[in-house]
Amino acid sequence: MIRKYTILGLVQGIGYRPFVARIAEELNIAGWVRNTGGIVTVLAAGSEASLDELYRRLSCDVPTGGFVSSIEVEKVEEDYLKESLLGWQDSSEEASEQGQGDFSKVSDIRGKNEIESGFRILESNQDEKTNLPLIPADIATCLECEKELLDRNNRRFRHPFISCTICGPRYSIIEKLPYDRDTITMSDFGTCEKCKTEYTAKDDRRRHAQTIACPECGPSLVFTGIAAYQQNEEENDFAGNLANESVHRKFTSNNSDKVIAGEITENSPQNSNEDALEKAVETLKNSGILAIKDIGGYHLACNPFDEETVAALRRLKHREEKAFAVMFENIEQLRKYCIVNDKEEAELLSPARPIVLVRRKSISSWEESPTVRDKKKTISKTDSSNTEETKNIADNVCLTSPDIGAMLPCNPVQIMLIKECGPLIMTSGNASGDVLETEDLNMKMWLEKRAASQEMAGVKLAMLSHNRRILRPMDDSVMKIVRGRTQFIRRGRGHVPNPISIDAAGEIFAAGGDLKSSFCYVKNGLAYVSQYLGDLESVSCQKFYKNEMQVMKTIFGFKPNSVVADMHPGYFSRTAAANKASENSLPISYVQHHKAHVASVIAEHKLDGPVLGFAFDGTGYGDDGTIWGSEVFRWDGNGRMERVAHLKPMKLIGGDEGAKKCDTILVGMLHNYGIEIPEWIKKRINSELICAAIDNEINVVTSTSMGRLFDAVSALLDICHYNSYEGQAPIELENIAAKSYEKASDLDSNYSGLITADGDVSKLLKYIANTISNGARTADDKTTDNKFSKDITLDTLKSQLAHLFINAVSGYVYTICKREKINQIVLSGGTFLNRILLEKTIDKLEAEGFKVYISEQLPPGDGGICLGQAYLHGHMLED
Repeated sequence: MIRKYTILGLVQGIGYRPFVARIAEELNIAGWVRNTGGIVTVLAAGSEASLDELYRRLSCDVPTGGFVSSIEVEKVEEDYLKESLLGWQDSSEEASEQGQGDFSKVSDIRGKNEIESGFRILESNQDEKTNLPLIPADIATCLECEKELLDRNNRRFRHPFISCTICGPRYSIIEKLPYDRDTITMSDFGTCEKCKTEYTAKDDRRRHAQTIACPECGPSLVFTGIAAYQQNEEENDFAGNLANESVHRKFTSNNSDKVIAGEITENSPQNSNEDALEKAVETLKNSGILAIKDIGGYHLACNPFDEETVAALRRLKHREEKAFAVMFENIEQLRKYCIVNDKEEAELLSPARPIVLVRRKSISSWEESPTVRDKKKTISKTDSSNTEETKNIADNVCLTSPDIGAMLPCNPVQIMLIKECGPLIMTSGNASGDVLETEDLNMKMWLEKRAASQEMAGVKLAMLSHNRRILRPMDDSVMKIVRGRTQFIRRGRGHVPNPISIDAAGEIFAAGGDLKSSFCYVKNGLAYVSQYLGDLESVSCQKFYKNEMQVMKTIFGFKPNSVVADMHPGYFSRTAAANKASENSLPISYVQHHKAHVASVIAEHKLDGPVLGFAFDGTGYGDDGTIWGSEVFRWDGNGRMERVAHLKPMKLIGGDEGAKKCDTILVGMLHNYGIEIPEWIKKRINSELICAAIDNEINVVTSTSMGRLFDAVSALLDICHYNSYEGQAPIELENIAAKSYEKASDLDSNYSGLITADGDVSKLLKYIANTISNGARTADDKTTDNKFSKDITLDTLKSQLAHLFINAVSGYVYTICKREKINQIVLSGGTFLNRILLEKTIDKLEAEGFKVYISEQLPPGDGGICLGQAYLHGHMLED
C-alpha cells in the first residue's frame, strides 16, 4: 500500500525530514520525504498497519520548535513511488554534471536497482499547490549541543556556532523558501568531509541539519578592541545613530588615520575563536563593555556587579532611566537573586529563551539607609574574597524596579561567556530608540565615536563579532507571568515569525501603530506578526518598518487583497499602508486605535458572543477626533462595538512635550476639575501660564487618557516629573507602589470608589493632594497628623498612596463590569502592563465569576493592535 502525506504546519528548519525518516525506518516503510515549498510531502509504501502507525506518530509528535496543523492523506498508484525516485535521481545527476550540485542536495543516493527499498530524504522542490508556508523562529542551543560544546573529547568542543536539526538560527538567516542550505546565509560557508558524512548518516543528530558546521568549515569569531575615533569639530554633536546613512557615509572614509595615539586596536580577522573568546572574557572581567554579535544582532554586555561600569553603559547608550536585563548561567544561579515560579522557569528554559521579569529577593539598597548602602559599597570594593554568592547586583542595573529582566543563554557564545564571567548585563546593541545593529562596520564606527567622547573616558570598549550574515534584526522577546498568564512586553527572537490563528478571511495587510510598532499579514486564518520594530518617529525605524514589510511579503509569498491601518492621520504606519494600497490598487480601511486593542484579544482567544473590552493607554486618535485612552467598549459579537464608558474629557496642553511633562499634565487636570493647585506644586512649575493656555485653548487637546492620569498622579506624589521614555512615570509609580503591595490589603476595599462610574477623577485627585498636604511635608519628613496613616515616613506614604491610586483604577473597572453585566471581559492597552493593576483587576473580577482575557501571544500595547485591525477589517459592520 502506498500513501502520500501532505503535512502543513511549522515543519521546516526543525529537523522534520530526518524525524520522519527515522520513524519510517523504524516501521520498515519505503519511500521519501522532502520539503515542498512551505510544507513537507511524504510518500510512504508499507503495510496498512505500518502506514496507520506512521500517520498516528506524525500527528502526535513533532521536533522541538515545530507543530503540525494538518495532515492530508491520499492513496497513490504503486508506480508513483518508483517514478518519483527515478525522476529525482535523474535531476540530481543532471545538476551534478552541470556543476550545480551543492551541499543542500547531498542525500543517501543509491543505485537504481535499489530504489524500491529503503526510505530517503529528497532535495526540496516548489509547492504543488498553494499552501501557507511556516518558518521556525530562531531556536536556543539544545541540551545535546551544549553537552558537546563543553565536552573536551568532542570535535565541536567550544565551537561558537554549534547547532543541529532542532536548534540554532532560523528566521534571522533565511533568504527564501524552502529552508535549505542554499537559501540561508550558511550558504556562504563550505563544508568539510566530516560534516558531509554527518549530514547523510542515518543515525546522526545532524542528518540534514542545514546549519551544520564545525571549527574546520564554519563561521568564525573576531575580537576587535575599540580605539577612539578622532572627531572633527562639525561632528561633535553626534550622539550615535547606528542606522543613519548620512552618518555612515561620514565615517566610512579615511578613518584609519584618525586613531588616537596610544590606543591599541586588536582587530585581526586571522585570530582563532579561542583567542577571540579569551580577549572577550578579559574585557568583561576588567570592567569593560563588550558588543557581542549574537543570533539576531548585537548585544552590549558588562559586569552587573560593577556600578561604575553599569553607569558607563548607560552613558554609552544614552539610557539613564530604564532597567537593564541580566543573563544568568542557569535557573539555580538565578534563584540566588530572584524568586522564580514554575511558569516563569518554563518560559526561561523554553526554546525561545526570552527575557522574563522575575521578582528580586531583595529590592536592593534603594530601600536601605545611606549608611548601610555606603558600608556595602566599601566591602564590595575592598574585599577581594567577595564571591558571587555574596555580591549584590549594582543598584543602577534595575534602578527602582522590584523585578529583574532575567534571561538564560540562547547560543554557544553566550553559554561560554557566562560560564567564565558569571552573570552579565545583556542589552540591545544600539543607541536607545534606534534599530538593533547587525552590521559589524556600523557597530565599530559607533563604538569608536563613543570612545572618543569625554563621556567614555577610561572605559574599555570592544567587539566580539562573527562572519555569519544576519538578514533581519531580532530583539530579545520580553515577557512576564501574571496570574498564570503569559504577558508579552516585546515580541521578537524565539517567537517571530510563529503565526497566530484567528478567524479572518482573505489576505490582509494590517499596518499596526507607530509606538512599539509591528504589522501583520493574514492569510488562511493565520496572522504573521512582525518582530518589534521600534517607535516610528525615528527615521531608522521607519526604514526598518518598510524593509520588513517587503521582506516578509517576499519570503512568505503574501499577496494581500486589502489593507487596514490606524485612523490617526499623522501616523507613519498609516501613510505606509496608504502607499501600499495605492501602489497595488488595493482597498484600504481604517480602524479606531482602542477598538483594535480590544479586538486583538477577541481575535487571539476566538471569543464568541458579547464582550466588554477595556483599552487603557496613553493616547489614540478617537472617532470624534479627540485623544482617547480610557475606553470601554461593548462588543455584541455580530460586528457592533459601542463605546460605553471613559474618563471625563479634559483639556490638556498638547504636543510631545505636553505628553512628557507630568507637572504640566497634573496642573491641567487639577484646573479642569476646579481643584486649587497646592503651593508646593506652584513652586515647581508656572501653573498660571498653563491654566491661561488651557482657558484660551492655546495648543490644547481634549483627552480621556488613562495614561495621562497615571502621569499626573506620579507627579502629584513627587515620583516622576518627566517621561524621558514612553511610560516612565506610570512605571516608576508602579515600582513605588510595589513597596507596599503586600502590606496594603486594607486599601483594597476602602478606596475603590474614588473614580466614579461616569469617569470623574476629581475625588481621587483631591484625596491624594490633601493627604500629601496635611502633615506629610514636615521638616523631619514625618507625618504625625494624617488621617491616612500615622507616624510613617513620606516615602512610605507615597508608596501607599500610589497603591491606593492603582486600586482605585481597578475599582473603576470592576464598577463598569458590574454595571454592564457582560461575562466576558477583555483587558488591553499598555496601562495593563502594570502588574499590580492587572493582578488586582483579575482577582476582583474572577471572584465575581467574570471570565477575564488578556493578550498572551502579543503585547497589550501598540505592538498588538495590528491583529485587532485585521480582525475588525472583516468583522466590524460599517457605522
